[in-house]
Parts: sequence; C-alpha cells; structure tokens
Amino acid sequence: LRNFTDAGCLEDKGGAPAGVVGLRNLGNTCYMNSALQCLSNTESLTDYFLGYDYQSEINKENFLGTAGELVTAYAELLQKMWLKTSAKRRVVVTRGFKKAISKFAPQFKGSNQHDSQELL
Repeated sequence: LRNFTDAGCLEDKGGAPAGVVGLRNLGNTCYMNSALQCLSNTESLTDYFLGYDYQSEINKENFLGTAGELVTAYAELLQKMWLKTSAKRRVVVTRGFKKAISKFAPQFKGSNQHDSQELL
C-alpha cells in the first residue's frame, strides 16, 4: 500500500506487522469485531483513512448523515490498529466506535446478540 508507509504503518520491534491486533470484546461485540477486522484489512479502504485527508470529504451538512461522527470514530479506531505509535498495543478497545454506532443505530446499544451483516 502506497500510503501506509507515509502514515507510519511499520513493523514494531517485535516483528509483528502493524494491523495485527485483537479487538477487545465488550460484552457481546464479537459480531462487530469480526466486521471491523474485515473492513480494516480491506487495503484500499484503510489506505484511504490512514493516508489521505478523508476529513475534507465529509459532508457534515447532510441531514441524513452523522455529521462525520461515525466515520471519525472509524478512522480513530484504524489509527489505533495500524499506526506505529500504537503498534505495541496488541489488543485494541473498540468502545469509541461502539458508542458512535450505537448513537446512530440504536439497535446496537447494549450487549444484545447481532450478526456481522447487520452491522455492515
């Protein structure tokens, strides 16, 4: 990926590639974690959020949208998973993303069982 190097996605001193992290289960969030792992490893999508100024393309005025809150939470999660500044962190907590998704899709509040495709 062209921009991963520019964004600081490098191997840590232990030799593990950046992005090889676990996502902490917050009660019953394995459905969300598996979807996030798949999205995170979609190279062009992650490259977009880590290597480009995605914020300049957020439409904060769309009354049907989230004013950029959800995409910002996703981008912050990707940074925790991929950037070398957090490469020593082998388990990442998804609380910020879970809070954002719950705000705009209330069916994901709490710790009910869901399927990954429901989240996507």
